[in-house]
Amino acid sequence: MLWAAQWTTGLILLIPFLFNPAIAAPAAGAASFYVSDLPNLPHNKTHPLHIFAGHLPSEATPHSASSTEIISNLYFVLTKARRSADRERLIIWFNGGPGCSSFDGLMMEVGPWRVDGKGGLKLADGGWEEYANVLYIDQPPGTGFSYASTDKYLHELTDASQHVIQFLLNFYDVFPEFKTMDTYLAGESYAGQYIPYIADAILKSTRISTPLKGAAIGNGWMDGRTQYPAYVEFSVKEGLLKEGSQELAETNRVLERCMKAMNTTSPLPPSIGDCESVLSTIVDSLTKPVNGKEMCINIYDIRLTDEAPACGMNWPPDLSSIYTYLRRPEVVGALHATAHAEAWVECQNRVSHALTNHKSPASVTLLPSILEKIPIMLFHGDQDLICNYVGAERLIESLEWNGFKGLGAAQTRNWTVDGTPAGTWVSARNLTYVKVFGASHMVPYDVPHVSHDMMLRFMGVDFSALAGGTAHIPSSVGEDVKPIISAVGPPANPPPPETSPSEGAKDDPAVWDAYYNAGSAALALLLIGLALGGFFYFRSRSKRKAMLRRLPVSTREEEETIPLSQSIRDPDDDNTSTQTRRTGSIKGKEREVPSGQNGSNGQTIFEVGDSDDEDDYRDRDTGRRT
Repeated sequence: MLWAAQWTTGLILLIPFLFNPAIAAPAAGAASFYVSDLPNLPHNKTHPLHIFAGHLPSEATPHSASSTEIISNLYFVLTKARRSADRERLIIWFNGGPGCSSFDGLMMEVGPWRVDGKGGLKLADGGWEEYANVLYIDQPPGTGFSYASTDKYLHELTDASQHVIQFLLNFYDVFPEFKTMDTYLAGESYAGQYIPYIADAILKSTRISTPLKGAAIGNGWMDGRTQYPAYVEFSVKEGLLKEGSQELAETNRVLERCMKAMNTTSPLPPSIGDCESVLSTIVDSLTKPVNGKEMCINIYDIRLTDEAPACGMNWPPDLSSIYTYLRRPEVVGALHATAHAEAWVECQNRVSHALTNHKSPASVTLLPSILEKIPIMLFHGDQDLICNYVGAERLIESLEWNGFKGLGAAQTRNWTVDGTPAGTWVSARNLTYVKVFGASHMVPYDVPHVSHDMMLRFMGVDFSALAGGTAHIPSSVGEDVKPIISAVGPPANPPPPETSPSEGAKDDPAVWDAYYNAGSAALALLLIGLALGGFFYFRSRSKRKAMLRRLPVSTREEEETIPLSQSIRDPDDDNTSTQTRRTGSIKGKEREVPSGQNGSNGQTIFEVGDSDDEDDYRDRDTGRRT
């Protein structure tokens, strides 16, 4: 009875320590991030979705941090693979801006749903989560649902990449199964700056061991030295500007000033202010009155026109409905985004303006060393002006990697999907270039099945191991014909039967809640067991020490001393300059917040661009690159 009383007393004394967040295991396990029900998202047994979302810190927390200090957090949405492939993979998706939310990719491009135009969502085919896990990250801090105090907004791409490293450390703590999974980075536009910096940081990191297998960049902005002049070359090639015209002559004069600025700038930064007027000059020359309105070209899809000065900034049309949906309180709650105090905006201009990049050269400088280690795919929709395919081709021609310059004698092959020409495909020495026919700045938005086929091919997915779903859509690259195994197959990627919900119950959100909560309960029981074991161990040691003290000194054993310390990571250095960014240095796709969707200050917000009072297109930067 005495032993039982001591045991009970010891357990009671240990309980506060077990549940003290300062020393206990992290309280936020996978179950706390599970999205059991997303408002107005239909449930379909043949299209099952398992979604996780929430915030994770992206900076190390110093012990001196006060309880009121805001620690930078990145927001994520994880969609788990719906079907089995030859092996599991993780794709990490980034949109650009800078400062634009990866909900663009999730809700308009490579994700499993789209807005339905009625205030809700509809399931979509062609999502990359069909055969791979996809992780969407809002970064840098302050982007989308991510948050940071304004004095912690980042100034350099190198800083942004280190925040992603810290985020991944915390992500792996919550989802350890992804720590050793083949991982790919993907994104578009200004992600052409983000992704090389993040890839370089991962490959050099001693803090994480992410098995990075490749990077895919769509319509990326990577090298102003080749991409600024390509504005003119593309416009002439596509018939937007005519040879010998006054408009072309004026544009060439502006380009000449741009070239002089680039030739006197070293190292070349991601953007040059004096060069941004090249694109605006082209757009101005194409702006004409039509039925009493000034109409201009859509700089993201030259097949479309728009009313000036937007010129594509409010495209695609899904955006207004996305704003409405992501600002509904019940949606914010379901997505575990309530820690973000402000209403969601697609692109945050404060993040963009802070990212001055005084010490971060253009990402093209990182490509040669990255290509020594992993493959990179550059893909470009052929209808985009702002990050056009001509610029990508000139970049590749001038780039030297793995011992040679350009693609050399590599053969360009025709690519078809479902019997229709989809584009051209060429690879050399770890670099693949894909030109996508009939696609805009946002390739997956226009041709989802085509972009899905492209990504599966780039990742080296064994098509013969796929059955059902979009695996039955025929495709080929040159003589490489995709094998078609079956037009039907299992609707989902079944989890191991001994650890996951049964097949009949896995579409029930309550079952998944119970499943993940069971994991948390098991962890708690394990901690209690360890604590009790430790209690009785040290109790027995105390008795032993008392006995030893009664022995002669010469017969005592030396007691092992174990220092109790905690490994503390240094916070990210944020002492870079806060000097105001140069005019025209933003490479992003700027949009006005739709009418009635203004931020908490009640003012019209221009997301990512110049200051809010610059209303004319020619006076803004070229706009947001998503």
